[in-house]
Amino acid sequence: MALCVSILSLVCFCILSVLELRFHQTDKEHFFKPLLMPVLIVFYLSSVSVSGREIRYLLIPALIGGFLGDTFLLREEYFIPGLLSFLAGHVFYIIDFWRNIKVSWLRPIPVSVIFMIYFLYMILVVQKLFPGMDPRAKAPVSLYIGVILAMSFSSYLMYMTGKTSGRMITWAGTMLFIVSDTILSFQVFHKKSGTWVMPTYLAAQFLIVLGALM
Repeated sequence: MALCVSILSLVCFCILSVLELRFHQTDKEHFFKPLLMPVLIVFYLSSVSVSGREIRYLLIPALIGGFLGDTFLLREEYFIPGLLSFLAGHVFYIIDFWRNIKVSWLRPIPVSVIFMIYFLYMILVVQKLFPGMDPRAKAPVSLYIGVILAMSFSSYLMYMTGKTSGRMITWAGTMLFIVSDTILSFQVFHKKSGTWVMPTYLAAQFLIVLGALM
């Protein structure tokens, strides 16, 4: 039964993703977007049941944060609540990743190099994004950028202390999350093209969950 639910939910997620991408490209109303994360939660829970793995419960509120963010961002005027919802989701991801990190196994040099890459990326994005932005948005956006980079960096640390294919896939998902949110930020504040926001976002969330199942 759990296997059937897992397969069915994955098929539903794929169908909803295709439909949402089609609507996203035509700038029509997004009927399917709020359904994506709930379906992904069902896929995760049913797949865990099939595999016999332990449920990583913190992934559930992280995905719920994505659901709330998706719902708020259906309207531009709710950008900040949407941002805060995703931020909360990232915090849950961070806590989950840190629960799977063995700090004593980390090597200072590669960790320092990757940290500097993330830090330099943040500086570059801020320099490009902030000119012309509403001053009231700078603080929450800065906080969000810092948190999502911390989330991805945490997934890297998790991978470094247990180099499994699942952890690598999760890390790849977090990096796609950064790409998606960077594109979204420039779309909202500088009216740049947002064509790749949803494809990278959907891939990001799916890869994070898929990695947790491996």
